[in-house]
Amino acid sequence: MPARTVEIPVALPWGRLGEPDVGAVSRELRLLWIIEEVRRQRLGAGKGAELAEVPRAAFMRILGEHGVPVIDYSVDDLDRELRVLGLG
Repeated sequence: MPARTVEIPVALPWGRLGEPDVGAVSRELRLLWIIEEVRRQRLGAGKGAELAEVPRAAFMRILGEHGVPVIDYSVDDLDRELRVLGLG
């Protein structure tokens, strides 16, 4: 399995005892992994939302915040369909 690189923010979530909140860091890393799997088209947005345990609309917003396109539709495909419909 290839290695993955994940950027960890400098400001980690801190717990009461001055220690990093391991649960929060774990959830954030899991979310970043799911986002990357959607980016690489190994998961769809619906499955990603399910794994992230958030509503699909919220997950789509998160994807947008990370620069991951929600709709995978090329300009060429759109042009071709518009021409077929007599609109292009």
